[in-house]
This record gives sequence, structure tokens and C-alpha cells, in this order.
Amino acid sequence: MDVEEYYCRLRNTFPANPEREPIFLSMERICDILSCTRRNVQILLTKMMEKSYIEWLPGRGRGNLSQIVFLVSYRDIVLGKAKGLVEKGKINEAWSMLEMLQDPAVKSEIMTWLSELFGVKRDMEEKDVLRFPFYRPLLRLDPAFVCRRMETHWIEQVFNTLVRYSKQDGKFHPQLAHYWESNVMKTSWTFFLRKGVRFHNDKIMTSRDVAFTFQRLLTSSPAEWLTSKIKEIKETSKYSITFELNEPNALFLHFLCTERYSIVPEMLDGTGSDEQFAVMPIGTGPFKITKNNESMLVAEANEFYLEGCPHLDRIEMWVWPNYEENQEKLQSDGEDQLVYFEAQIKESLRPALAQLEKGSTFITINTAKKGITQQMKFRQALHYGIDRQQMIHELGGIRHKPSTGFNLEDTDKAFYNDYDTQLATTLLEESGYKGETITLYTYEMPANDQTSKWLQRVYKGLGISLEIVKLSLEELANPEIIMKADMILSGEVLGEQPDISLIEMYMSKNSFITNHLGAVDKMNINQQISICLRYENSDIRMGYLISIQEELKRNFSLLFLYHSLQIVGHHQTLQGISLNAWGKIDYKNVWLRNT
Repeated sequence: MDVEEYYCRLRNTFPANPEREPIFLSMERICDILSCTRRNVQILLTKMMEKSYIEWLPGRGRGNLSQIVFLVSYRDIVLGKAKGLVEKGKINEAWSMLEMLQDPAVKSEIMTWLSELFGVKRDMEEKDVLRFPFYRPLLRLDPAFVCRRMETHWIEQVFNTLVRYSKQDGKFHPQLAHYWESNVMKTSWTFFLRKGVRFHNDKIMTSRDVAFTFQRLLTSSPAEWLTSKIKEIKETSKYSITFELNEPNALFLHFLCTERYSIVPEMLDGTGSDEQFAVMPIGTGPFKITKNNESMLVAEANEFYLEGCPHLDRIEMWVWPNYEENQEKLQSDGEDQLVYFEAQIKESLRPALAQLEKGSTFITINTAKKGITQQMKFRQALHYGIDRQQMIHELGGIRHKPSTGFNLEDTDKAFYNDYDTQLATTLLEESGYKGETITLYTYEMPANDQTSKWLQRVYKGLGISLEIVKLSLEELANPEIIMKADMILSGEVLGEQPDISLIEMYMSKNSFITNHLGAVDKMNINQQISICLRYENSDIRMGYLISIQEELKRNFSLLFLYHSLQIVGHHQTLQGISLNAWGKIDYKNVWLRNT
């Protein structure tokens, strides 16, 4: 602890005593309060005097009391300490200090001050800075290993792909490649790169960087299933590259548009390990990361971006674990705020943008693991025991409506109206369940915490003992960990190309769904996906993907729960705001209107 924390401990011991009135007490009492030796107490009191926090007149002789006069209020010390930590960028230390505050009035005052720092601010140099809170740090911004929506969203801000898919017109557009072509069989694809594109470290991008990106994906990424279909990569010139495939793939271009295939510099440009690159990535995108730690992520505009410099000069994402509990402060009138709603929505607040998320929250049941989860009747009992409408009613927040599949168009009402406790109880008895503990794994996320506890309570009412195991998503994505879980609570958000997102979800070696299936079911999915890759028509592809989904539902190995809302609150002075498939804002289009 520093001297301010010791002062607060001492001051809080005498809350009824006003400032500038003497208090008489023994050195032994001070030692007890501060939990320090006599020598250390003398050092601390001297430091407090030097900072003009106290006046101290030590007692002379054994048994004589010392005199202390408090000169500064507890409020002023705490407020000054919090401001000092924030100004130094030590946001996580500031939150830790706030969590320990006992005085609600002081805590509220600090929260108000912090809230006023968020939004878009124009500094003395006419630079526009967007500052907003998020509940966790983002220390894994490596396209090769991305597995969460917020990280995926930031990768779009930092990197570029060879080509870009537009959901508005359903067409492909140039990005790092200005032109591309393929042979009739779709087994050979050549891309011609833009000249003069610079990485954030000023290095010129060439075909060597593209080749390195794909070779790296082949050797270390969960998406190696696609790159393994590449027979050869030819750097035909400094600014052209050809991919020779093992078999026809009409969707090759579609996959190259996804964030995982963002181009990184050759050898990660000497940043060291994958872990170091994930924290401080180097791309060619509209924003470059200049700071990233447990407290905040800072990105600055790339003045040389190939599509033009962004309007915002700087973005700061501050890590605030429970920021949603302070929504009223964050959306106070007159502030140019931007707030992502991840779990809670208060009725008094009216977010400016909302859309129904493509995708679903779901439970996978491990049929590849020996035990009760291999019994069909047990899996059926788990399904019939969930009242999805009641879950949404009780938990509220971003949960919008029961889901029967990944697509919003899936309207199998019989599926989510299947709630029947009597049938669930009968099936449970017939399954041979003996009360053994069933493990439900999930990853750290506010909505997952709420949903898993709700399921635990509901299943307990049926007589099912459910143990919740919460891990980071990176830990949970380990196939060995996946196989330990009897069930996994997760969700899938479909990107700008929903069918491509589903194919990647099923084919990833870290897939919760696929890893929980037996060998025959896995083989069936692989066969269906192989057929998908032959068709350029997305409706035909989606038909095969829906058949996979329906088979998983019939087998009760995949239980769909609900669709969520994607909500962003923002002030009217923020312009150029729209939601992407991840429910996030494309920062390069945001600008501040002068009022």
C-alpha cells in the first residue's frame, strides 16, 4: 500500500472527528490500526506530514499520547488518488481501489467524474478522441487465432484482407488486392496487390507478406482446414501471388474476406512471439495500436491508410469490468457518449441503435464422451426441462426471443415451445441418470454468468446436479478441455457472410459442436461441407447447412436457447455510426458534428 491508502485507513478509524481538530492516541494504537511496526509507523507519519495530510506531535516518554490533526478529508484523498491513477493510465488499479471503497457518496462522485471522461472530446490541437468503456481487456488481437466478436471487430480496424465482401450489394471489392482472377475450375487464384501500401511500422506490403500470412495459418491456426487445401503458394512477382488448390473451391474468395485471413507482416516484423504480436499487432488498417494492456487499448489514426485517413484521431477503450451498472451516468444528456450493452439494458435508457443478432446462444452436449450424455433420453430431458420464454423473461437484458437455429429466419416454434417438466422428469428416470454431477463449461462473459446460473437452478429442480466451470474462451477452445465438458454454454455470431461463418464454425478444430460429436456425425458434417464448397449459390449452401443443424437438433446434441439484441448507445453529435454484423461500430466512419 502507498501512503494515501494508509492515510485513508487511519482517517476512517475516526470518521466522527472533523478535520483540523486534534486526536490523542498512543503509538501502540496507531501501530494496530496500520498493521505496522513502530518504526514503519514513524516513517509513514513523517511522509503524511511531508504531504500536508496531517500534523503530528509525538508523545514524549513512555505512556504519553501522540497528537494527530487530520488536514485532508477522506474524500479528497480518494478522489485525488483515483484521478492520479487514471491520468497515469492505470485504469485497472483505479477500479480495484473503487471496489474497496466503503463510502457510497465518494464512490458515486468518482464514478460521475470518470463517466464525464468518456465520449468524443476535441483537444486543444483540434484532435478528436473517442473514449469508451468495455468490461475486459483485449490482449489477443491476432487474426490467426481470433475467437471472440470484440477481438474480431478490432482486427477489422487494424488489418486488411486481400478483398472485401459487401453485404449491401453482395459483391467483392478490392482491398489489398486491386484485381484478382481464377481459372474455370476454381483451382488456381491469382491476386494483384496494390503498390505503396504500408504497414503501421512503415514497411511496404508485398507478396512475401501475403505468402507468410497463409503459411502461418497452415501451421498454427485453428482454421488450418482451409489453408491445408492450398497445394502451393507462388510469389509470381513482388506484387502478385498465386494460390494453387488441391480441389475446386468456389468459396475461396469468400473465405479470404473474413478477418482470420487478414494480412500480417512477414515474420510478424520481428515482434517476437505470437503472444507479443497479439498484444501489439501490426497491420495496414485505418487504426494502429499504440498501447494495449490490462487497463486500456489505444489506437491512433493511420494517416496513410489506403482508403483515406479516418475522421477520429485517437480511440481509447478503457477496461471497466462493471461499466453497465453505471449506464445512467454513461448516457447522461449532453455527453458525446458511446456505450456497448453486453448484458444489461435498463428500461429508462433508450439506445440509439439496435438490431437482432444473427446467430444464437446454445448448449452443446458431449455425445463423444462416455457417460450419461450419450443417452438420448437424458439429452431430451435437458431440452424439455428448459422454458426458454421464462429464461428471457427472468434474465432480460440483451436476450430477445427463443431461438430454434442459428438463422433469424428459423421459426420452428415447436422446438422452443417444447417445455414440459413432467415429460422431462419421465425421460430423466428412463435415462438411467443416478444423480451424478454434470459439468457445464462456459467462458467469461456477463451474459454467460447469468444464463449458466439460471440453468443450474432450473436443472436442480428436475433433480440434475449441474456444476458450472468458467474459463477464458482461449482456455475453453482447447480440444482437450472441450472433451472434458459434459455440456458447453456458448454462442455463435454470424458475420457479414452467415453461411461462411457456419462453415468455419463446424470445420474449426476448436469447434465446441463438432468436438462433442461422435465419429459418424463428424464424418456426415464433413461430407455436407465438402458439397457446400462446390456451390457458388449461397441459398444452396445454406440449405445444406440447415440440414446439418436440423440433424443436430433431432439428435438433441445441440440445444438452441435464444437470439440476442445488439445495442449501442450514442449521443446525437456522433455521426457516421452504424452497426456491423458483430454489433459494433466501424470507427473509421465516425465523426463529430460541431454544434
